[in-house]
Amino acid sequence: MKQGYFLPLLVVIVLCFSCKDRYYPEIDSINTNYLVVEGTLISGNAATNLQLSRTTPINGGKGAAPETNATVTVEGSDNSVKNLTMSGGGNYQGVLDLSPANRYRVRIRTGGKEYLSDFVAVKTTPEIDSIGYKQSDKGAQLYVNTHDPSNSSVYYRWDFDETWEIRSAYHSGLVYDPASPDADKAGVRNRIFPQEEIFFCWKYGRSSSIYIGNSAKLTSDVIYQQPLNLIPSGDERLSVKYSILLRQYAMDKAAYEFYDLMKKNTESIGDIFGPLPSELRGNIHCISDPKEIVIGYISATAPTQKRVFINSPAGWSFRQFCETKFIIANADSTRDAFLQGAQIPVSNSTRGAFEEGYLSSSSVCVDCRTRGGNTQRPAYWPQ
Repeated sequence: MKQGYFLPLLVVIVLCFSCKDRYYPEIDSINTNYLVVEGTLISGNAATNLQLSRTTPINGGKGAAPETNATVTVEGSDNSVKNLTMSGGGNYQGVLDLSPANRYRVRIRTGGKEYLSDFVAVKTTPEIDSIGYKQSDKGAQLYVNTHDPSNSSVYYRWDFDETWEIRSAYHSGLVYDPASPDADKAGVRNRIFPQEEIFFCWKYGRSSSIYIGNSAKLTSDVIYQQPLNLIPSGDERLSVKYSILLRQYAMDKAAYEFYDLMKKNTESIGDIFGPLPSELRGNIHCISDPKEIVIGYISATAPTQKRVFINSPAGWSFRQFCETKFIIANADSTRDAFLQGAQIPVSNSTRGAFEEGYLSSSSVCVDCRTRGGNTQRPAYWPQ
């Protein structure tokens, strides 16, 4: 290398590896504390849940603040009035017997002000045809298929609950229980009670993104392989068995445009070529102060739902990095190894010709609860 190039190269290297200070932009915190209303009026036996919260400053270090102690009512064009009661955390719920012949709106009284949504019709939602997935190097991309023979739905939204089974790397047939009369001289006994099983667990999640689709540009009201969530390659959710309970909502064009704008504001911003954030205005207004901004859109629908189970796909590469450790079968060794639960006995073993003991492993490799699992099998889970 020529000597003249050495100094500039050294400067570049120093700059690349130099310390960086976190940048806190100066952002005005005026015009915050807007009321946010999330939810859909549900027709039928399922409960309606409306979440009320307040926006907070972007540099305040906190998320949305729940709006508690509000009075929330649902009013029908037939002059019916039904109350939603707060169940905690700004969530207001109730079962509404909505009639497709009527239109409905929400009235909210809180903080000395009154808020009112526009009247909306009750949309009927077609059934979900199927749920499937496509596997690639990125993972498993779930999708939904549906159609409306009457060509009257057009605009759709989906959300879901998900459940997945996990299993430990090692199945433990032993438990450290020195107080038990069934324990051996080292304080270890066989697992004999069903509640001691820690090999199988189930975990739960909910959709956190906005999933919408439409058939407005098609001659028929058909949604084909509309993408839902992507499960990354090697994710534990598909390590054994996965289930998704998908809910489908038909909505009007105005509601779709609101969710589409919210999706762009929350998911598509992040680089200099991305769209600029837009002001979210829905169909809820502050009648005490018409200039006040309210965020949210109230729609009414009779949703449909479908649950499917997906077995671990061929070649799914979920791995736990686990290893076993030999523990000598004497009270001092087992107490030191097993008392705090960091190590769990897996099976009886011997080392060499005469040294008896146990194979053990770390709790995260033996006890599925340490990975956030619940050992109670869901009622809907296949045996």
